Amino acid sequence: MFKLIRFLLVFLIAVLVISCESRKQETETKLTSTPFNPEILKIPDKGGRKLKGQVLYMPVYSNVPFLKKQKYDLSAFIAIHNTDLTNKIKLTMVNFFNTEGKLVKTYIESEQYVNPLSTSIFEVSIDDQSGTGANFLVEWMSEEPVNEPLIESVMKDLKGNLGLSFLSTGRILREVP
Repeated sequence: MFKLIRFLLVFLIAVLVISCESRKQETETKLTSTPFNPEILKIPDKGGRKLKGQVLYMPVYSNVPFLKKQKYDLSAFIAIHNTDLTNKIKLTMVNFFNTEGKLVKTYIESEQYVNPLSTSIFEVSIDDQSGTGANFLVEWMSEEPVNEPLIESVMKDLKGNLGLSFLSTGRILREVP
C-alpha cells in the first residue's frame, strides 16, 4: 500500500512539473520583440528638457563601514537608461575611481551606443576594495537633443539570509544643452 501511495505521489509531481514546463514554454514563445512607435502616445512631445550631453559623477559604495573599524563589502553596478523614445545616446566615457580619486578601471575603450529605451550596465565585483568613496565618471553625448538619461548606481549583497541593497543617484558636473 505504501509503495502505491509513493508511486502516485511521484506520478502526480511529475505531471505537475511537465504541465508547468509546457506553460512556461507557451509564455516564452508569445514574447516577441516589436519596434515601439512613439507616435501612439496620447501626450505630444513639446520639447521639455532636452540635452546633447552630460558629464556625471556617480557615487558607488564598494564597501561601507560596519561595526568597529570593519567594512562590509558590496557588489555594485551602474545602469545607464536611455529614456529617449527615438534617439540613441553615445557613451564616450565610463571610468571607475577609488576613494582616493585614482582611476581603477576604464569600462569602455571607444564609443558605445545605447539605443532608445534600452540600458547599459557596468558592474563592480564584491571583491573590489575601492572603498566607501568610490565613484564613476560618466560622459554621454547625442547628435540631437534627447531626454536626459536616467543613471543610477545600485549596491547590493545578497548572501545567506541577509539581503542588503540601496540606490544612489549622481551629480551633474557639466551639461551640453
